Amino acid sequence: MPLDQIDRQILKLLFENGRESLSSLSLNVLKSNKETMSHAGIAKRISKLEDERILKIQGNIGIKNLNYFAAFILIEMKNYDELQNIIEAYSECPRVFLLAQVTGQYNLILGIIGQNVDVLHRYINYCGPTNKKGILHSMVMFTSEIIVPQFLPLNLFSGISKEDKCSNICCDCAAFLDKKCSGCGNF
Repeated sequence: MPLDQIDRQILKLLFENGRESLSSLSLNVLKSNKETMSHAGIAKRISKLEDERILKIQGNIGIKNLNYFAAFILIEMKNYDELQNIIEAYSECPRVFLLAQVTGQYNLILGIIGQNVDVLHRYINYCGPTNKKGILHSMVMFTSEIIVPQFLPLNLFSGISKEDKCSNICCDCAAFLDKKCSGCGNF
């Protein structure tokens, strides 16, 4: 769906403040003849952008203020089928904030989040995809700080473990049993 000037104005204003009211948006979104849009017109545009999966309004989380840490895992997979298996297994993992196919030496990148560096190390060594079938090479990079974006779309506090997807069963994990890890569904 191509975006017109009105869609772009709405997206820009919602980027600045996703909680902006329809009334306020209608005062700031201008048609080509410099007239303002009605709030009903703005609502229809927002619904259309959401229906087209161009816009999703949600609460994102500032990990810096929670003192959480992040790392990136670069993975070179053996073949396309194994790559798809990893994508399927980790696409709903609450620790994963980025999952993308890339080109070059590696063909997959995961951005992961944890309450501290020890949790990230445990995830990488036990729960993460680096020890799964089909991986040829991996590289881990810990971040000192994520500068942009300041807020990430994370589903950290659902209380629902996704261990059925990644096949890492928390009740079999020594860190979980020793209470050194509360599981991915319990941030």
